Amino acid sequence: MLKTLKKLDHFLLPRQDELQYGPYIWLLYLFIFFVSLSQYHPVENSFIYATIGTLVFLALYFNGYWANSKNVHWNIIGILVVGTLMTVLSPGASVFFVYAGAFCCRLGSTRKAVIGLAIIAAWIGLFAWIMSYGSYFYIPGILFTFLIGGVNIYQHDLSLKRKELILTQQEVRHLARTSERERIARDLHDLIGHTFSVITLKAELANKLIDKDLDKARAEISSLENLSREALSQVREVVTGYRTSDLNTELAHAKYTLESNEIQFDYQFEEIDLNESINKELAIILKELVTNILKHSQATKVSATISPNKHQVQLLVEDNGIGFQRSDTQTNSISDNNRYGLKGIAERVNKMDGELTIESNQGTRVKINIPLKSASEQP
Repeated sequence: MLKTLKKLDHFLLPRQDELQYGPYIWLLYLFIFFVSLSQYHPVENSFIYATIGTLVFLALYFNGYWANSKNVHWNIIGILVVGTLMTVLSPGASVFFVYAGAFCCRLGSTRKAVIGLAIIAAWIGLFAWIMSYGSYFYIPGILFTFLIGGVNIYQHDLSLKRKELILTQQEVRHLARTSERERIARDLHDLIGHTFSVITLKAELANKLIDKDLDKARAEISSLENLSREALSQVREVVTGYRTSDLNTELAHAKYTLESNEIQFDYQFEEIDLNESINKELAIILKELVTNILKHSQATKVSATISPNKHQVQLLVEDNGIGFQRSDTQTNSISDNNRYGLKGIAERVNKMDGELTIESNQGTRVKINIPLKSASEQP
């Protein structure tokens, strides 16, 4: 039962920390409408019409949490229409206007949200005049529309600022990593450039001496061996502390990156004993897929699942974007297609003896299966 409720929750609402159970609690205000309807029902079969209208409202209500700032106005208009029609059944239907006002905070800016509240308040006043409803109807409707709508605008702005702060912190860390990589690149360039010049000179000298003085040639070759070992040690010292991202880090980064672009991102990472190599390779692949989604997909919803699959680990990434022109794309048919970074992804999957499948029709579904112990790791 609990598992079923959890699935229903995931279907109705996006995974956003600030939502939790609030959207369900706010639905309790619908009792105001039904209590009012039980005392005032001038239309025959009013409860049937009220039930139908409430079901339409619930569809618009839950869809409003998935809608982005460009589309949520349709949910607001739909709720206003439902509220207007339900008011014919009972004045208590003014509660629907409050729900419409609550969604105004999602219109994209504070200015648009305030304008939306003003339009709803004006409509409540106009409709009350048309229907000859008294102050018992329009005063609570306008008052609570502005009250609830205003509180939601304030909380929504705080949430956006918190996300901006997190993104800023992410950007600072990204700049720090970039700076460190540039330092490593400079150090490697200086070190390897000098070392390989010396190695080249000694190799040329050994080649000249090999027919003239074999002992000196052997000495130069031995010197080359020592020099190469020393160079390897120096390279390791330069890159000490540099590590690629793991899956946990990349999933968190993907969530903030996608949601900052108004793309809903849900992910599930089941407990799997992954070795460091597979973990890092899958993190790189996930990063490339997220980059592709941002650049090309026009998606509004993305999900990622990392789960065990027999003796394999499976990475499944799905989006609801425009997809590719080809469908059910296999590794061997896309290895030469680098437009979306598929060539690099295919090479990494092949390196780990894995399997890559891409299905694209209405959206894109990328499935990667990697053996938990690939052939490249076998002794």
